[in-house]
Amino acid sequence: MNLRLQITLSAYGAILGAFVAILSFLFIVTINQLIGLLWNNPHDAFPNPSYWPLIICPIGGIFVGLTQKYIGTYPSEMDEVMGEFHKNGRVEYRGRIWRNIAAAIIILTFGASLGPEAALVSICAGLVTWVGDRLSFTYQERKDFTEFGIGTMLSIIFVTPFYGIAATQEKRPKIQDKKLHAQKIIIYVISIATGLLLLHYLLGLRGDSGLFVLLGQSTISWPELLLFIPLVFAGKYFGLIYGLFGKIVTWITKRLPHNPIILAVIGGCALGIAAYFLPYMLFSGEHYFPDITNASKNMSFLLLLTVGLAKLFITKVCLGTGWRGGHIFPVIFSSIITGFALTHILPFDSIFIVAVFATASCTNILKLPLASALLVMFFFPYILWPFVFAAAYLSVYKPNKKKLAV
Repeated sequence: MNLRLQITLSAYGAILGAFVAILSFLFIVTINQLIGLLWNNPHDAFPNPSYWPLIICPIGGIFVGLTQKYIGTYPSEMDEVMGEFHKNGRVEYRGRIWRNIAAAIIILTFGASLGPEAALVSICAGLVTWVGDRLSFTYQERKDFTEFGIGTMLSIIFVTPFYGIAATQEKRPKIQDKKLHAQKIIIYVISIATGLLLLHYLLGLRGDSGLFVLLGQSTISWPELLLFIPLVFAGKYFGLIYGLFGKIVTWITKRLPHNPIILAVIGGCALGIAAYFLPYMLFSGEHYFPDITNASKNMSFLLLLTVGLAKLFITKVCLGTGWRGGHIFPVIFSSIITGFALTHILPFDSIFIVAVFATASCTNILKLPLASALLVMFFFPYILWPFVFAAAYLSVYKPNKKKLAV
């Protein structure tokens, strides 16, 4: 990267960070306002508001199905966006941005067990590519600029400074030009720092807090250290259940009518029924984090485990029936609340148990150990951060069979 390109991208990186922060803020505020309008106000007219999911979710299925039929399969999944970017060096935006926005608003407003990250990444990547075209960037400049936009968006959505860098760089081919890589990281930091500071300011104006809350303090002793490996394996196999649920949902949907409206209504009915019995099934789950530690103390082991498994399953149901979106927030919520279930049967430090279990579970679902550790660690005190990183890498470690054979 020559000096001119580095200076240009650094300047645009700061502007990009601000742009991404404003876009994320406006999108999330819009969704929250619509959710409040749809889900809170009607309760005044219902003697038992617990019935509301049974009404609103199937209706939402009709709108989702109509969206899928007449607009297309939107919003784009994050893996789709990243795949298109790595293949073409850009993300197509013509006719897509408004479709991603419209579909995401409908799906998230009607209570899908999904997060906004997929929609925001697809919207941001398209807009950044559009800007790159208008600024007459070269192919490499536009590719770098789009990569910075995606990474910055991920960091800002999850309010985790280095998550976006890890998510876009992990699993990439081995770095050949380390100087170029260092230059790109510097630009990443400029973009992310600008965006996070602005987002923090905007949220402060509304009196909102960030995503991450400290779930509690931890005291580590020999019993916890001896429990580390079993917890990693427990989290690993819990994460594998998510893939199993995906296969079950796929098997079921293949035997249903291939009509997007019928399929989405079935998904809406399933979501509504699940939410009637377990309100935690609604939405992505991040707004439950501030109270999850205290709430878990008043819930039984069986109930917490049921909520954790049901959240994974209903997330797959949403994705399999046309309610498209991001699964990272629900996966984190499910992993953490199941970790709290284990604290009811293991008489050891509860925050240590949750940290190791949730990290291993999230890592096996996301398949990105560094990004997963960076994403989860802010829920826990810094004394547990080494265990978070160790759990992430250990949970995906596969011994070299050739070496073992020798």
